[in-house]
Amino acid sequence: MSSDNQLFVPTLNQQGYATVNIDPFSKKFTQYADGQFLEIGAAFGYTTLKALENGASVVANDMDERHLSELEQTAKDRGFTMLKTIAAKFPSGLNFAANSFRKILICRVLHFFKGKDIKSSLKEVYDWLEPGGELYVVCETTFLTNWRTFIPEYEKRKAEGKVYPGEITDPKSWENTWSDNLPEFVHWLDTDTLTQLFQDVGFEIVEVDYINRAGQFPESLLLDGRESVGIIGRRPK
Repeated sequence: MSSDNQLFVPTLNQQGYATVNIDPFSKKFTQYADGQFLEIGAAFGYTTLKALENGASVVANDMDERHLSELEQTAKDRGFTMLKTIAAKFPSGLNFAANSFRKILICRVLHFFKGKDIKSSLKEVYDWLEPGGELYVVCETTFLTNWRTFIPEYEKRKAEGKVYPGEITDPKSWENTWSDNLPEFVHWLDTDTLTQLFQDVGFEIVEVDYINRAGQFPESLLLDGRESVGIIGRRPK
């Protein structure tokens, strides 16, 4: 478990785990651009810190002040001054003006939302972006070894035309190795579901793909290279 703990850091509020290594979609978020960045659900802020290192101005949000306190201290220690933090629940606790951000990242957060709530949240985020601004989202899929028993049910629901086949109201009945630090509801997503959600809200799809988590997730969880899913959407100009 020591090597696992170097890759996965349990959040302090039982909202899953923070990943130390930055995935390819989140890495694109960290690339410098003019304007303000926003990371929603930043946890300990590993991605925010990389964006700050690259010269970006970042607002980091998390609903647990303890996570943000650690981030603030790390940023201070590294001499980063372009950081603002907001402790609030997304989306209800956030209230930004329209056209406020050039880039927004929501990494490993929306898979705790019901499908209808993902859509309503994306509508709010769409308004927060500048025209031409980009939203980066990363979610988990069911294609992990510890969720293998759910895959047949997921595929059955999808074949039946369920709009959100990955919604699970009883995660501990499907998984008993990592679910102790999960809430009572999870929602595993895929490229089809996320693409439809983004298009329904009005985003132009820049990129969508699965993420091979080799070297990023504990090896014991790796299945077939589809462990996570990432998508980039652009608000049309």
